Formats: sequence, C-alpha cells, structure tokens
Amino acid sequence: MRDLIYKIKSRVFGYSKEANKYKRPSYDELLKYKNFERKNNNNLALAFGAGRCGLSWFSKIFNSHKNWVGSVERFADYEAFYRYITYYNLPVNRESFYKLMELSYKRDMALYQNTFISSSYLSFGVKELTEKLNPNYIFFNIRNPINSVESFYKKGWYFYTDGNKNMESPSIDITNSQYRSFSRIIPTGEKLKKWKDLSRIGKISFFWATINKSIYDDFKKINNIDKYNVKLEDINQNYSIYENLVEKFDFKEKLKKNKFLEIINKAPNKGSKDKYLYKDWNDLEKKEFTNVINEIFPYYESIKTDI
Repeated sequence: MRDLIYKIKSRVFGYSKEANKYKRPSYDELLKYKNFERKNNNNLALAFGAGRCGLSWFSKIFNSHKNWVGSVERFADYEAFYRYITYYNLPVNRESFYKLMELSYKRDMALYQNTFISSSYLSFGVKELTEKLNPNYIFFNIRNPINSVESFYKKGWYFYTDGNKNMESPSIDITNSQYRSFSRIIPTGEKLKKWKDLSRIGKISFFWATINKSIYDDFKKINNIDKYNVKLEDINQNYSIYENLVEKFDFKEKLKKNKFLEIINKAPNKGSKDKYLYKDWNDLEKKEFTNVINEIFPYYESIKTDI
C-alpha cells in the first residue's frame, strides 16, 4: 500500500508546474536557445554523487523557486553512456555531450534565470565538465556508506550479475533498459577477478566507494570556484540549512517550513526489491563492506557539510 501511495504521488507530481520546469526537452526545443548568451546573473550549479544520496530531493529544493530550475538525470540515457566512456576511458568523442549540457542550461537560464543540474552519472567527469561548462558552483552530495549500500541493494543493483563468475568485461543488461548496461560499472584488469568473488553487498560497496573516490579526488584539483560538500544526514529536512541556501543562492519566495518539509514527497524514487538492512547482513558481507570501504574510500567521516 505504501509503494502504491508513492506511485500515485509521483504520477500527480508529474503533471505539476514544477515537474514541467525540469522535464526533458526535445532536441528541437533545445535548439531554440542555442544563441542565448549567458550573463552574470545566470548561475549554473552542477551536483555530483554516487546516487541514493538525496540528489533528487536536493534538486527539488532549487526547483521549488521561480528563479531556479533543479533537475536530476534529465538525460539519463546519454548521461549513463557518459559514465561508461569516462569510467572505462573509451576513445569516444564527447563534444556532443558537452553541447547537450550547454543547450540544456541555456534553455533553463532563458526561461528561469538559473539552473541546478545534478546527476550521479556525471561523477567520473567532474573536473572535465567543470572546465567545459564553467559552472558557478559545484556540489559533492554524499550519504553514509551503510544506508547507501542498503538503498542500492533495494534498488536491485548487480542483482542480475550476481554469481556470474564468467564475466570478463562489461556486459549488456537486458533486464530493464539500455542505460543499465552503461551504469553498472565493474573493475578492470586484476581487480575484476577479486570483485567477481564478492557478494552483492561487496560489489555495491565497491561501486559506492569508487564513485565517491573519483569525485573526492577531482574536487581537490578544482580551484577558483565555489565548492560545497553536502552530507544527506546533515541536510535532510533541515530547515536551518534550507535558510542558508535561500541566502547563498538568492531563492525567490522563501518556502515556509511546512512547504519545505513537503518536498521529499513530491516525486519519490523507491526501490523495487526487499529491504536488506545492515543488521541482517551476514558476517562475510559485513567484512567485505568494511574491507572495500577502507581500501578505496575511507574518507566519509572527514567530509563536513559546508553550506
């Protein structure tokens, strides 16, 4: 019943003015804005994360104000392919993807002045996209590893590759849609052999840690731009943080607290599998989780929300 209620809320929200603001435009529509000239009062924010970290909710905070568009994975198919080619460092020309992102932010700026673009699929190109798109702000959105892995598990990550010990390269996932083939990354080289022996919890832990390590490293390389770390645990339903956002990003028509608290229910993104919480993991899964996190990304506790 609870999932049905969320689905109904999501469907209703899809017809709202807010949803229409960040809907995926057609290419022909985007071309109408190709000659738009970005001015000093047009701000672009880019947000990166591993997924299941509140990016969707955070983007809707921006989208709830008339002078901002907040979008998340608006071009999921192209963005997932971008993850694929950047993670595996494939010799694919990326200029058209930059153009898509540019046309997208021009459209938003022409209609609403400012735009907040978020996507977990862009996270292996943080430095590259920052250089190409010249954002005013960039965000590193992160959630604690236990809750993140639990959430990815419920969403079914690596469900259809679990137990496949013959995998020697990225595979084609035919279970849902094409972007899954491009989004479920796996290690390469000698690391792949070790990864194949991991449980689903271990595989998901690798995924979470690898993406956050990439964002973390790129953030350290970027200077002369406003950078923000955003921990979901710190900001979730935190009205004081929201008030800071209002000041920093000049949100028009500040939301009252009750309206702000309603944002999380506007368009939910719930998983389809059964919950599998840390307290229910077996000893091997807990050990794999700890070892993978400590090996790849042991920095979560050192990151502080700085909005």
